[in-house]
Amino acid sequence: MTGLPPELCALAASQHGMFTTGQAARLGLGRRSLIAAVTAGELVHPGRGLYAVAHLVDHVTPEAWHRHLAAGAMLVYPDAALCGVTSVLAHGIGVWGCDLAKPSLRRPIHRSTGVTCFRVRRSRGAVVATEWGPASTVADSLVQMAVDHGIEQGVVSTDAALRQGRVTKADIDESIDRSTRAPGIHRARSMAAFVCVERESAGESRCGFALELAGIHVVPQVEIRDAFGNLVGRVDFLVEGTTVVVEFDGKLKFASGDPEVLWAEKKREDRLRALGYTVVRITWADLERGTAVAKVRAALAMAAAA
Repeated sequence: MTGLPPELCALAASQHGMFTTGQAARLGLGRRSLIAAVTAGELVHPGRGLYAVAHLVDHVTPEAWHRHLAAGAMLVYPDAALCGVTSVLAHGIGVWGCDLAKPSLRRPIHRSTGVTCFRVRRSRGAVVATEWGPASTVADSLVQMAVDHGIEQGVVSTDAALRQGRVTKADIDESIDRSTRAPGIHRARSMAAFVCVERESAGESRCGFALELAGIHVVPQVEIRDAFGNLVGRVDFLVEGTTVVVEFDGKLKFASGDPEVLWAEKKREDRLRALGYTVVRITWADLERGTAVAKVRAALAMAAAA
């Protein structure tokens, strides 16, 4: 139950749980009433001029809260468009490793009017429609995200966008060329050098990036066949010029715990080893601990010594 006016709750529900102080004032709620509702836990106050009805929002899950804040941003700034990581999400492209505390906006003028819960920059480039509202194009969004959040983060999302056919490598390069003087654009250039459409998951993108960054060139999605031309398996990566196979073990592959799946994977790996391949398995833990490169280098040394 809530002590808030039902009209305010209905309005907020139509705005992803958000409303502004101006909207509240039109319903008779002044500053003291809003402060009291925040103290009572009925409202969440993310920044100046903006409130959320607590029972209508998820302010714990970062990506969900980011969506609510993005909706609030469009209420506070009607002339804004989403950009960067926010517009990447608005285009339905997954992100990894990004700080989602502040939605990214672009405006005709660079002025935040005291609202500190958004990242606001001067508007440039084309604007397209999304379910979240007006936003930068997919290519411009990915480039800006790499600038704001990092090369690896940009690689993960750009790989996903390439797989989905949402963007081309030429689109990314053109976006970078249009932003040659933008601060931090070197991060986007580096990101563009590492992207690959053939990686099939965020884990593979991170694994491939880590190995390429370390100077270990890997070819993704290679079909391995026996002497009779029979397909033994398609592997995630083959280290170029070697017999070292790198497989990324994400949770989904073995999530069911089905013994048949596990047995089939074991037989596949045994056949690869019988053909002279060395198989290295990389997990999320290896990526987080930074041990993936060391494992592959150890396998390369063993293969060279055999």
